[in-house]
Amino acid sequence: MKKELRNAGFVSLTLGALGCGEPVEPALVNPQELFSKDTVAADSLNGEGWRKFLDAKELHRAWAPNPASAWRPYYKPTLIAAVSVVQSAAKPMKNDSVARLEAGALEFIRSFNFKNAAVFIDLPGEQSVAWGAMLQAEGLQPVAMFNNWPHQAGLLRLERPLGALIYYADAVSKKPSSELALPAFLLERSRLGQKGVDPSSDVFDNRFFHPSTDFPPAALLKDRGVARIVYVNPRGTAPGAEEDDLNEYFVELARHQMEFTYVKAGPQTAEMAIVVPTSRTTIFTKENLVQYVTSPSYRPHYYHSYPHYYYWHTNYWSRSSGAWGGSSVSSGGHSSGFSS
Repeated sequence: MKKELRNAGFVSLTLGALGCGEPVEPALVNPQELFSKDTVAADSLNGEGWRKFLDAKELHRAWAPNPASAWRPYYKPTLIAAVSVVQSAAKPMKNDSVARLEAGALEFIRSFNFKNAAVFIDLPGEQSVAWGAMLQAEGLQPVAMFNNWPHQAGLLRLERPLGALIYYADAVSKKPSSELALPAFLLERSRLGQKGVDPSSDVFDNRFFHPSTDFPPAALLKDRGVARIVYVNPRGTAPGAEEDDLNEYFVELARHQMEFTYVKAGPQTAEMAIVVPTSRTTIFTKENLVQYVTSPSYRPHYYHSYPHYYYWHTNYWSRSSGAWGGSSVSSGGHSSGFSS
């Protein structure tokens, strides 16, 4: 009987995540709607070199870590692959938030000692890309972690980091990727989206999350000389500023004597503090997950727990590939065929 309740709870959860039973297939992606504002004619080098990077393979070559790098297995080409579908309208994007951020970010980056540090940039995607480009100029290796695709009906505005990747691509491509460079992981802060929202059937749910296996374990980090974690975020410098899907991973790294510096990014000089990450209740907390699955009527404050994100990440693309005009998109939105 207990097993039947678990199964019933899971069915209820997945149907609830769909809004109401089977959703309608979303409209085809419309690149013109995605790139209708915040676009610019020139890239970060004030030129038109960006046009070359409307080719997904060229954009991949600009941003992918060196094939011999320890960080290459953690790089996500998903969003970069999307340029092959939206290239008819894709342009560099740079909005006011990035312009305001750049001066303060550059001042911090040039004054901070990143020796022995792995950096996690957890800002709105276009800001993370801007930080990544500036860190690359200082010798770190950006590692793009954007693991879904843009759509005009999407919950996330993933065209923004995609446009930023195009904006900085020419500059990034001119500095060869070193296999010895330490990593700067570029995250989309809004990836978990509106945690308390069941999307309606006409919404393209492009939220995603990072399991701990998306990032290198402590042993690998230490083997590559990493002793410190620098976490850049918009929330603050206290424990708990990390997004829900990073909490368990950060706590595990702290158990292995990794030192953490939390940095609050802003338009002025960034604030920072030494932090010891501590376990806290998240949407992925085991107790919340078990209670949700066994009792469909239970709704914790952040009630979209692991099965919601897992379900969408593994199944949504197989049901809605038609939104991209064909079946060439694999389940999960990943693209194969990229090479170094």
